[in-house]
Amino acid sequence: MHSQKKRAFQSTTGGTKASQKQSKRRTPTLVTENSKKDIPRTSETRNRALAALGQMRRGHVSLSEACRLEHIKPSTVRRYVGSAIRQDKLGGRFRATSGDTFRRDLQIPTVDGPTVIQVYGSKNARFISNYLNAVSEYLRTGKREKLDSFKGKTVKVNGKNVELITDPAMLLPLAEADVLHFDQLYASATGRG
Repeated sequence: MHSQKKRAFQSTTGGTKASQKQSKRRTPTLVTENSKKDIPRTSETRNRALAALGQMRRGHVSLSEACRLEHIKPSTVRRYVGSAIRQDKLGGRFRATSGDTFRRDLQIPTVDGPTVIQVYGSKNARFISNYLNAVSEYLRTGKREKLDSFKGKTVKVNGKNVELITDPAMLLPLAEADVLHFDQLYASATGRG
């Protein structure tokens, strides 16, 4: 009797549960010319995930609040920067670790105009961020105290050490040409920072 019910179940559902699971498996997706246009979107999503992580660190906000501020899903943040997020206990609150080693593409002013550099780690990204904040403050207010603290400091750009610009005579022409954008730390994939 039991085997008759099992056969009836198999005939109405199209097989056993194991065969149903096989039919629902995803097939690998091939990268085609049409799917390459999604690459900038992935970069933008990664930048949003990094920004949400920064919100969690600076503002001491929850994962869900940081995601709301950056317009991104918590599952997406965990996919991109999950190793920098810890959960207190099962079902508990997520907290950001104090640092990470993720790569970030940041834009800094150079003699040749804005240049995108690859920075590894939150400590190095914080250094560049403090520099950009000092440049921005100088251009807004004319105060040089914070900017002067970066005199003689260098960063690697394409394997070469490049000194950070702290000379007002070099920064002002870049600002007047409207090539310095301080509203966004991360370089975008679309070309404008």
